[in-house]
Amino acid sequence: MEIIALVILIIFSLIGFAAIFFTTFGTLIILIGSVLYALLTGFSIISLKVLLILLTLYLCGEVLEYVFIIIGAKRLGASNPAVVGAIIGGIVGALLGVGFFGIGLILGTFLGIFLGAFLVELIIQKDLIKSLKAATGGVLGRLGSIVAKVIISIIMFTIIATSVINSFGL
Repeated sequence: MEIIALVILIIFSLIGFAAIFFTTFGTLIILIGSVLYALLTGFSIISLKVLLILLTLYLCGEVLEYVFIIIGAKRLGASNPAVVGAIIGGIVGALLGVGFFGIGLILGTFLGIFLGAFLVELIIQKDLIKSLKAATGGVLGRLGSIVAKVIISIIMFTIIATSVINSFGL
């Protein structure tokens, strides 16, 4: 059973890491794989304490997702409504992009963030250059959030691997 659990953990971890680049749910997939592994091994290798740490890291990543978009857009002059437009646009773009085999998800998210901030800023400011800057800031923020989630996933992998390796007495 432990081998099956380890295979599930590895598969979820690899899929989760790859998903960071395609969607916002990569660290959640890693967390779910860890929970399944803990359940299948009776919490003897990955404890509830470790799962709580992984949950906290996941939640930090989700918060950072939006913080980076906000910071990116605001740094390049976006108004508060344009920031909201970027976030809503990113969510809508991701949902619309799902139908295009993952690649549409990436493009949909970035295009949604860009268009959401751009259109709202253009309506409010009526300035093409300011609107383009605000939209670009939102996209740059999303790129920053991907980097943050990659770092978080590496921390998650380190914690998981340490728990698994320690169970072998190494």
